[in-house]
Amino acid sequence: MSTRNMRVIGLCLLLNGCAINVTPEKIIYQDKQVVSLDVEKMQSSFDTDLSMAKLSKVSINTADGVILNGISFIHPQAKVSIVLFGGSGMKISSSVKILERFALIPANVTWFDYRGVGASTKKESLSIDDFKKDALNVFDFANKLNKQDLPIIIHGISMGSIIVSELINERNIDGVVLDGAIGSVTDLITQTTPLWTKLFSTVTVSPELASLNNIDKIREYQKPLLLLVGENDETTPVKFSQALYDVSSSKVKILTIIPDIDHGRTMKKEEAILAYQEFIKQIP
Repeated sequence: MSTRNMRVIGLCLLLNGCAINVTPEKIIYQDKQVVSLDVEKMQSSFDTDLSMAKLSKVSINTADGVILNGISFIHPQAKVSIVLFGGSGMKISSSVKILERFALIPANVTWFDYRGVGASTKKESLSIDDFKKDALNVFDFANKLNKQDLPIIIHGISMGSIIVSELINERNIDGVVLDGAIGSVTDLITQTTPLWTKLFSTVTVSPELASLNNIDKIREYQKPLLLLVGENDETTPVKFSQALYDVSSSKVKILTIIPDIDHGRTMKKEEAILAYQEFIKQIP
């Protein structure tokens, strides 16, 4: 969920001084136009030499006519295949350098822009159910690309942690990484709503959003789990990840608090890479 959108909600409440119902359209980032993926430009933007890796554009045509565009990053020494679900508004075109961090693991990465974001098209209406279907399509596509038969991990950043939780009991997944995880959408909205807004207005959450709850899904999940969170994360604070860790019944579960970093930036730190490498060693 975009913190910018949450600030907009707070401003609306201040101006209106009344109740507002938070719907998907109000908090899920959407672009006004499609931005094409230039693989050569992305490859040349890396600060490190990744010429040994293969970066290519991939696409999925959904049943409802949306075109999901993304990238496949194949590392010759990969120890794991990662399906990445980014945060709200996290576009491949502007965030592609995160692949340099995954190359340090090293890992293969399949990553698609969400519908209505970056290179992917959209419909006029916005439905959480559509995002769930897209996630299943993306995982199935990535699984077919996993020709090396490596362990397959799904990694969700912020909003992506909610998307990931919808997958974990639907597909055969070897491990889950929740990065700046959300406990529930209701908790997120409570966390990011300014105090003055709470004093003067009432915020309600649409049933579609209120049903999104990582706590319940992680309680059922039993395979390896890695939680990454920035020490200074004020959007999805450490207490969110701690609550998920506490309810998890996974035999392999790791909570890594990354020092001196805020929301959505954990992979920039060496501590996150080391935690990933240790996590992979514990996947059966």
